[in-house]
Amino acid sequence: MKTIKKYYNWFYSKSTILAFLLLVIVASLVFSDQNFMSTTNVFNILLKVAKNGGFLALGMTFVILCGEIDLSAGAVFALSGVVMGLVGQVNPFLGIIAGILVGVISGYMIGFMVTKMRISSWIASLAMLFALRGAIQIVAEKSVVIKGSVLTFADAKILPDVFTGLKSGISILIPILFILTFLCMYISRHTKFGIGLYAVGGNGEAARMMGIDVDRIKVKAFVCSGLIAAFSGVLLASSSGSATLSAGNTYETYAIAMCAIGGVKLSGGEGKFSGTFFGMLIYFIINTIFTYLPTGVSVHWQSIIMGALVLISVGVQSDYFKTLKGSKRIVRHNR
Repeated sequence: MKTIKKYYNWFYSKSTILAFLLLVIVASLVFSDQNFMSTTNVFNILLKVAKNGGFLALGMTFVILCGEIDLSAGAVFALSGVVMGLVGQVNPFLGIIAGILVGVISGYMIGFMVTKMRISSWIASLAMLFALRGAIQIVAEKSVVIKGSVLTFADAKILPDVFTGLKSGISILIPILFILTFLCMYISRHTKFGIGLYAVGGNGEAARMMGIDVDRIKVKAFVCSGLIAAFSGVLLASSSGSATLSAGNTYETYAIAMCAIGGVKLSGGEGKFSGTFFGMLIYFIINTIFTYLPTGVSVHWQSIIMGALVLISVGVQSDYFKTLKGSKRIVRHNR
């Protein structure tokens, strides 16, 4: 019985990885004639992850682990790219610093509103989202020539030799994504801040009684989210040489979905960055599968499937499911 329970717990904790492997195997078999698992396609999927909210999902994980949410990540992503482009025309390095500061300041402000003003993180980050989107329009209209919805950076990419890609043709965004994922994993497992995230998310009052500075942990989590979102915006704007005014729209929802699919409990206290990473891969593998389907299949089904996946992921983590599972064990024991 103990052996069965041991294996059950292992499979349950590795459910995201197993779901990823199952999805890869099925997709490889179904689309074998289209080389679904070719090296080129694998790197394309990883590049999609890096360009479309993967970095933001890592930042979002910090916030969710401590039981909060950050709806401003997409707006930070967009504004940091615009600010980097504007300042970068004078000095590229100052442009990068200015862009990243956008995320740090916005994250700190949200953290301050949540911890000191006792405003819900949903409301605080939503207000920041509106403010930052408005700031993008004001700054862009007054400082940069707009061609359609794209801001051009002096007809050149910022630091092109650094950000356009490796000599092998693999975008540098991919190794940076892996490095950042491992860094986040290390922070969550081997630092006081990382341990504090789980304690605060699990039970804030108990964490406070243990001597943990709950407010400090939450502020740091929001700063991490803003920092990573800004870093992502700077990277993307640097590599493309331009920033779109609508960049990052709905990216915060993608990030939350990837976290949920990756097994991060949205009420806080449970989850891993490795799970978030595999949640990203699952999300964009499904996205890629839709490009292989016949043209008659509506792409709107992708949104329906993603919604169902998020619902299932959150449902499995719910107290109801755990209570139901516990009651079954009690019944079996009584028998």
